[in-house]
Parts: sequence; structure tokens; C-alpha cells
Amino acid sequence: MTFCKLKISKVKCKMALYFWLNFLVIIFPFLLSFDKKVAFWRRWPPLLLSMLVVSSSFIIWDIIVTEIGHWSFSETLAGTFKLINLPLGEWFFFIAVPYATVFIYECVRAYSTEKMLNIPRYVFIIIGSIGFIPMFFFLDRGYTVIMVIVFFITMLLVSFLVHEKFQSSWTIIALFLSYIPFLIFNGVFTFLPIVSYSSEAIIGLRVISIPIEDFFYSFSLISLYYVFYSMFRERFSIKIKRDE
Repeated sequence: MTFCKLKISKVKCKMALYFWLNFLVIIFPFLLSFDKKVAFWRRWPPLLLSMLVVSSSFIIWDIIVTEIGHWSFSETLAGTFKLINLPLGEWFFFIAVPYATVFIYECVRAYSTEKMLNIPRYVFIIIGSIGFIPMFFFLDRGYTVIMVIVFFITMLLVSFLVHEKFQSSWTIIALFLSYIPFLIFNGVFTFLPIVSYSSEAIIGLRVISIPIEDFFYSFSLISLYYVFYSMFRERFSIKIKRDE
């Protein structure tokens, strides 16, 4: 009987692995949110608003492409419980990732001096446009095509809405640092794999186990959180200054 209980317990833990990995992403930023210098807890309102805009958009995309088969989730590692066709860990992903990445941004702001880089607005548009080049060779790859379009839209929003913010060394450094946990955790997600990609939806080029499309996905996702967080942060800045 004890052996059976132990075996069931192990299976449950294994099935919840995706959730617990996302828990690791958020737990330390959350615990450090009350650091006096960063005081990230005071930035929760703009963070939640940015999550509402960006996470909800990506979740809708996630639901659709999961349904049509661009990617799928391991029931063994992500669990059998699903909400609108997505495992619990995937929903948690869109809470943990923005929390951790925006926390990194606030830490960079708190512990470094800002330097402005002279990056013309059109540079972001050109970078976004370059992404269309490979798309024309892989028009039959669903994830690749959608990702190129999302990347281009992201660059347009950066260029026209928060161009000045993306000239800041704070944003550039935060983006760079955010790729460290991305490489670690997305590497685990795709190596096990917790998330599997249809060979018909991607180019097939990978960095170790991570599809090349995921690098653009991660950049777009993080950048969009920064775009909307920066906008909402400005709205709340006056109130926060009064509290300080």
C-alpha cells in the first residue's frame, strides 16, 4: 500500500512539473519584490494592466494554435487538467514570465545609471521588416508565419509608442538579462519535452532544443510587456511619487 501511494505521489509530481517550473520562475522575484530599493510591489498596478493586455492576447493565440496543432503539451509532464485546452502550467506561464521579466527591468532601473542610446526610430521598423525575408520561403509553416507577423507588429509598437524607452540602457540590459532565464527554462521545456512542436508548423532550425521561432516569440512577448508596462507606469508614476 505504501509503495502504491509513493508511486501515485511521484506521478502527480511529474504531471505537475510544468507548473512547478513556472513557479520557480516567479517565486524569487516575488520574494524580492519587497526590497526597499526596488519596491516592486508598488509597481503591481501597471504590471497587472500590462499583463491584462499582453497575456490575454497571447493566451488567445495559444488556445487557437494548440487547437490547430502548431504545438502540444505532454500530459505526463504538463498534467491532464486543462482549462480551454491549455494545461494549468501554461496559464501560469503568462503570469510568471511577465512578473519575472518586469522585475528584472525594475532591478536594472534601481541598481544602474541610465544611458540613452541613439537608436533612430526607423531602425526598429527595419529590424521588424527583415523578419519577413525567411517567411517568404516558409509560407506553409504556420508558427513561423504568425511569429514573423507578431515580431513586426512588436517593432512597430516599439517604434511609435515607446521609442524613447527602448533607447534606454535600462531596457536594453533588462532584455538581455531576461534571455538568461529564457534559455534555461525554455531549454528545459523543449528538451524534455513539455512542449512539442509540429514539424509542419516550424522551420526546424533549433538552438540545442529550442526552435528558432521561440527566440522571436520570447523577444516579442517580453518587449510587449515592456511596451505596455512603460506606458502604464507613467500613468501611475505621479501617485507613487506622492506616496514616496
